[in-house]
Amino acid sequence: MLCPNCQRDLGAPVLSADDPPVFRCAGCQGVWVDSNVYLAWVAGRDIEAPADLTIDDVPVADTQNLKLCPTCRRFLTRYHILPGARFHVERCGHCNGVWFDSGEWDTVVRHKLQDKVNWLFTEPWQDRIRAAEARQALERLYHERFGAEDYARARDVRAWLEHHPQRATLLAYLQARDPYRV
Repeated sequence: MLCPNCQRDLGAPVLSADDPPVFRCAGCQGVWVDSNVYLAWVAGRDIEAPADLTIDDVPVADTQNLKLCPTCRRFLTRYHILPGARFHVERCGHCNGVWFDSGEWDTVVRHKLQDKVNWLFTEPWQDRIRAAEARQALERLYHERFGAEDYARARDVRAWLEHHPQRATLLAYLQARDPYRV
């Protein structure tokens, strides 16, 4: 198998008792996760659903070049796997193998997702990423538009109103041009 980045031979997988078997390129330090080998490793393990997604700000060597699958030589497709991450991982749509550029696999391990790689490409996972990124973008927009102090105050009022028994009346009061005029 050849590295999708530098075309070196990937050799044998790196084996560890607790970590999935991965093929690490000696040249670019990228990591290939072969789907069949990975799924055999995952089988029988007690795997918990991942916690909330967090934004990861770790710099990685995300290469932009088009990559071919080391197993079947088809083109790899790019995916976001963490909201706000400044990198993509590539997955083969034919054999389901996954390529991680240098540093990306370490980020997956740091987030304790190494035994959940097959979940990262599911529709629910990708929906969670899009929702988290949309929320982050809106928070930035509100912060810029209102300023830090007013945005913090608006969030406090919103939290106070959320479960208030008189919510509708309070909102009507706040939205009225003159709430004392009949």
